[in-house]
Amino acid sequence: MADQLDWGSEAKEQPKPKRRVPVWAWFCGGGCVLALITTIIAAIAIGSCVKEMQDPDTQWKELERVVVVQTRPEGQIFGMKVPLQDLRVISIQQGTTKIDFMIAGGQAGEELRTQFLDPDAKGGFGPMGNVGRHGTEEVVLAAQGRELRGVRYTTVPREGNESEPEPAVDENGEEVDPGDVSVGEAFRMALRTSVTAVDLTPEGSGRVVLMQYSHMDSLEPIPDSEVLEFLNHFDLTKQP
Repeated sequence: MADQLDWGSEAKEQPKPKRRVPVWAWFCGGGCVLALITTIIAAIAIGSCVKEMQDPDTQWKELERVVVVQTRPEGQIFGMKVPLQDLRVISIQQGTTKIDFMIAGGQAGEELRTQFLDPDAKGGFGPMGNVGRHGTEEVVLAAQGRELRGVRYTTVPREGNESEPEPAVDENGEEVDPGDVSVGEAFRMALRTSVTAVDLTPEGSGRVVLMQYSHMDSLEPIPDSEVLEFLNHFDLTKQP
């Protein structure tokens, strides 16, 4: 028929939908590789969890159970409870900056905090070679009248003369949006990360709250002022 629509041609003209959560954002640095791998496997095995993982209201509600949120930071929030462990990971993605909150209770929480704050802990995952915690330094951030203990490190060693990588580009030479990079490129970005990690656990809380602030695809130290500015979104002096 002359007036029949050419659905094939029209389909080709439709723009590719953007992912709600960029593929690279599901990866994190050497500080939580094992937890992340468990989470990804679970997400694949339990497809019904994916909607909840990406539902902002669900994830904000879970985060607000453990920290007082004054103003919600910009960015996409996602996360889930790690199966078979008393551990929940909630992440906020802002461009190539990723903030992971690791929340655990009981003995699991105390063990996680001890390993998290240990400057001698190497982290990582054997098959990934030297990916782990390198150049680790202890840090103490003064925030809202509290002293937040933590560590600063990179997930791979940084050479003194190493330069930052060029942004990923498409076949036309245009910079690729972080949400559109391939899984392989996302994995590479995640394995090359600069991290500042601090203990946010409110005094007297029954659950440990750790925050890992990461610059993906960078080994440059993160300014303390940047981390402190992000923390202004929370009231660290109160329990929720």
